Amino acid sequence: MVKYFICIISLLFSTLTLLGARPGNVEPVKIEPITKVTYDHSFYAEQAEAWKEQTVNGTNVADAWLNYYKAARYANIFADSLSKKYDLDAIVGNMPTSMANTFEFNYILYAHENDLTAKYEHLLKAHEIAPERLDSYHSMINYYVVKGDNEQIAKYGKALFEAGEFSPSLMAWNYNVLASVEKNAILLTHGDNDTYPAWVLQKVKDTRKDVEVINISFLMYDEYRERVFSELGIIPLSSEDYPGYQDMYLAIARRFALQADRPVYFATSIPQFIRKELGDSLYLVGMAFKYSETPFDNVAFLKNNFENKFLKDHLRIQLEPDTGSNVIANMNMHYLPAIITLRKHYVDSGESGKAGDLVPLIRRIAKKAGKEAYISHYLGETDPDNKEFVTGISARSLQKEMVAVRKNLYAGATEVTNEQYDAFLMDLLKNKEYELLDKCKAPKTNWRSLLPDKYQHLPDDQLFWNGGHPDDGRAPVQNISHEAAVEYCKWITRVYNNSTDKKKEYGQVKFRLPSEEEWEFAAHGGGTTPYPWGGFYYRNAKGCFLFNTEVSNEEPCKDCSDKAKTPDRDGGFFPVVGNAYFPNDFGLYNCSGNVAEMIAVKGVAKGGSWEDHPDDSKIMSVKKYSAPSPAIGFRVFMEVK
Repeated sequence: MVKYFICIISLLFSTLTLLGARPGNVEPVKIEPITKVTYDHSFYAEQAEAWKEQTVNGTNVADAWLNYYKAARYANIFADSLSKKYDLDAIVGNMPTSMANTFEFNYILYAHENDLTAKYEHLLKAHEIAPERLDSYHSMINYYVVKGDNEQIAKYGKALFEAGEFSPSLMAWNYNVLASVEKNAILLTHGDNDTYPAWVLQKVKDTRKDVEVINISFLMYDEYRERVFSELGIIPLSSEDYPGYQDMYLAIARRFALQADRPVYFATSIPQFIRKELGDSLYLVGMAFKYSETPFDNVAFLKNNFENKFLKDHLRIQLEPDTGSNVIANMNMHYLPAIITLRKHYVDSGESGKAGDLVPLIRRIAKKAGKEAYISHYLGETDPDNKEFVTGISARSLQKEMVAVRKNLYAGATEVTNEQYDAFLMDLLKNKEYELLDKCKAPKTNWRSLLPDKYQHLPDDQLFWNGGHPDDGRAPVQNISHEAAVEYCKWITRVYNNSTDKKKEYGQVKFRLPSEEEWEFAAHGGGTTPYPWGGFYYRNAKGCFLFNTEVSNEEPCKDCSDKAKTPDRDGGFFPVVGNAYFPNDFGLYNCSGNVAEMIAVKGVAKGGSWEDHPDDSKIMSVKKYSAPSPAIGFRVFMEVK
């Protein structure tokens, strides 16, 4: 049987932790690592304030500072666009020097430091001061993995295991990952919870020592990567050749897949973008994917692993208490693609009894993770769109942005902005739509790298003197896929239609990308000229440029300020704020230039962009694309039903 898991994987996998319910008090409590247990932003913000008070009035000031820093850091991780953000640099800078010889002081510096050499210096000093503190043992394992000292890895792993730092379910989870792979395999992992317990099983419990467990995140460390690549005969690569971490991860994954002379597996917790890149060559065999360039019957391997090798009792009934149950519940969701695939195999094979036995297990795993509605849908019982959801987007804010272009059809006054799109991503996070979040994320653009060499040296105050930074909230979102734009439209449609706001003007609407005809009609603003402002020329009478396009080779405006005579003569090298320049007669901004706008047809964008010449930025202009681009965004249309 060929691969069946693809449609399941797209919605079930997540490496993010679940947000737990908040305790009902604001007394300071010890802040556990988020790999153990997690809460929402409000909890961490309240704890940050409570611990901040303890740094002044508490009896153990050093401990208060450590918990204050951890709470503030986690509050920032789970913050949305409206939440308070903590200045971690300021917190570290305000620590009293009287703490300099404490474990807490040096461990905070270790956690905060980016430079690897300095980072490890702080870690070793903290550990030297208090070698009994378990807080640092994961980090000590990290240090000795990079250094290649297996004896020390085993020492600290054993100490963590004997102290009960790894829950029974977490150990079983990692056992099953190791059990999924064949003899002498290379197993690539990603996070803490899918790596440290596996190392402990190997080095402390002598489990599957034939498997080479390699954390792909650790391979970002040059020293570790060079040693591992050399030992495995893989061609070296330089981090300098890959500006973004995703590019680096993908390059590493490809190196292992194509060059390793041992079987290569990826734990199911590996990032979604890697699975997508290698998708057609990845075969689910349990709690891992096998990389194979030739098709094979992966379900037979999966069935053997699940029936004969996996530890499963902890999934059916919990006999021992688990710390961090919400984190474990989320990790256990990784079982579902394998179990659902196996259930389908049983159904197709006429083994209805075995298929039925798996349903309660599927339900229990989903219930623990708060995914019952989705699983019910997958089993053919409910529609996931009917489940309750939370949103930080108001119906009024959505309708406020829309202007009429024809009967029952409205268009966004501006292209969708970074701020609006970030609110959508935050909604996905709040609703634990982690797979959709991975699909819709907008990778940051390295704007300077897009400049010609002769402009690379320009300071920010010249690059962004007029239109602001293209990553600012009011600038248009870009560098997203067509699928992500469609999902954004679906989400805000759901938000609007489910809103009970009495000031909502319309009953049911549909937000969507426009057809090419609809977009052109709206961009013309009722006219027929090549440009939205009702003219045939892209300069005004004084020679000033009327929109954001590529004009570096054009003559500057003679009457303009000196700044406007720089290469960004139209006001911006890159995208500028959404309501820059003049709107057309419908009230729509930047239908020409700024970012080209996607339409319903995938691969087609209209109106040209900041990187296109004015002649290629007319209303009728078409810009083709095959992947996300910093020159392409979108404008939402709203159809009133």
